[in-house]
This record gives sequence, structure tokens and C-alpha cells, in this order.
Amino acid sequence: MNRNIYKSEQGKKVIEEYYNGILRNYTAYSFEQVFVDTDIARTHILKFGTIGKPPLFMFHGSTSNSATWLGCISYFINDFTIYCVDIPGEPGLSEAVRCEFTTDEPVRWITSLLDNMKIDKAFFLGMSLGSWYSMNFALKKTERLYALSMITAGGFAPMKKSFIFKAILSSMLGSFGKNMLNKAIYHKTAVPEQVMIFQTLAATHFNPIMEPLPIFTDEQIKNLSLPVQFFGGDHDGLIDSVKTAKRIKDNCTNAHVHILKDTGHVILDQFANIYRFFMGISM
Repeated sequence: MNRNIYKSEQGKKVIEEYYNGILRNYTAYSFEQVFVDTDIARTHILKFGTIGKPPLFMFHGSTSNSATWLGCISYFINDFTIYCVDIPGEPGLSEAVRCEFTTDEPVRWITSLLDNMKIDKAFFLGMSLGSWYSMNFALKKTERLYALSMITAGGFAPMKKSFIFKAILSSMLGSFGKNMLNKAIYHKTAVPEQVMIFQTLAATHFNPIMEPLPIFTDEQIKNLSLPVQFFGGDHDGLIDSVKTAKRIKDNCTNAHVHILKDTGHVILDQFANIYRFFMGISM
């Protein structure tokens, strides 16, 4: 487990203060901040809604946190109890411990999270890195999920070498490099200003994941029996989402796969479709 995720203690403080400011200024729906001890790391969660509805866990992408989901709560709040999870080792409020992907730590983390929250089974929604965590868990603990929806996903195709080159180059080219990298990530998606500010802070103070995510095998995907949904962009600058979609469609018989035209890695307009997918699942 890697704890050196921030470049300095001051940098950690800056990022946490900005994130806390976003949460303080969010007024659309009331929520509770919950900290859950797990086998891997103390985990911070934003809980929306009342107990008694089907639990929906949301896992954000790399170099991000649960503020990712604040704009989509309205789609799910009436029918689900929502748990937005800060992935440990990312710039949120969970413990600064990063799971080693090639071990059982990612599965142990989510298993103990559900167990300690006394939740037997849930819906999962993942974005990018969060999709990898969700799929990795689903392959090992299928019985704990009703369904899984993924907005872009690691683990089905390697990160594009062109993006790795741009990421390295951007660190040397100042604002020009940052704009180049943002275009590769967001393509034509309009991103809120506070997201861009946070990304600048993260680039300054945070050490992102550098190691490649393990790639799921065809055999693993074929053994997955639960309903799966996937959204990817045909202009994804990080991962080959077209190849990802094909691997999911070819190997998972219960998959709903969507490739969006002229769309990059960040997808923010499919939550109504995700809601309908979840509501169509028999529990």
C-alpha cells in the first residue's frame, strides 16, 4: 500500500480545503459525511437519501473525488440510497492509502466497506478508475451486486501511449501543456470551472497513479452473469473505448454497450439512461 500520494503535507491541506469548500457550498440535496473503517483504509462517503431504498455506490475516476457525482444526484435520489465513495489513495478525504492493483487489496477494501456498513448487495456506478474497481469487485464477488454501470472503464484496454506522451509533455509546457492535456481528456465536454480549478490543484500537489491497471481476461468477463452497462466515447484520449466496448459486448452476454459519437473520456450526460437501466433490474 502506497501512502506517498501527495507531494507535501501543505499540498494535501490545500486540496482537502478546496474539496471541503465544494461540499460546504453544495445545497441541492442534504447529505451526511460518513467515515467507515475498512481492512485497507478509512473511507470517506457522501450519503444521500434515506435508508430502506436500494443502495447505490458511486466510484469516481482517477485524480478526483466524490464531488464528481454532485451534479447527478437528482437522477437517483428518489429511488436509491446513494453512497458516493472517495477511493483511498485519491485526492479526497479517505485515508491516503493506495491499493496495490495486482493483489487482493481492491476487493478486500470494497468487501469490508460493504460488510462494515451492513450492506449485503448493491448497485454500482463507476467512472474510469472507479469502473475498474467496480468491475474487479464484480468479477470476484458477483453475488454482492444487482447491476453495474460504467462510464468509461479501465481494465479492458491499455492506456493509450499517445496520452502517456502528452501527460509527460504537458508537465514541461506550462499552460499550453495543460490545455493540450485537457483537450485529450475532455474533448468537447463542457466542464464546470470548479472542476478545472481542482484539476490544476491536483496537478500541482498530487501524485497520480502511474502504474497500468491490470487487464481483465476474456474468460473473466465471460463468467460475469450480472447486468452490465457501458458508456464510452469514440474520441477517448486515454483509453480505447471502442475496443473496450467490443470486448464487453463479445464476452458478456448480459451487457448494454454504448459508444457515443464525438465524445471523449469524460461523459456527463448519460445519467438518465443509467437510472433507467438500474430501474429495469429485478431485485
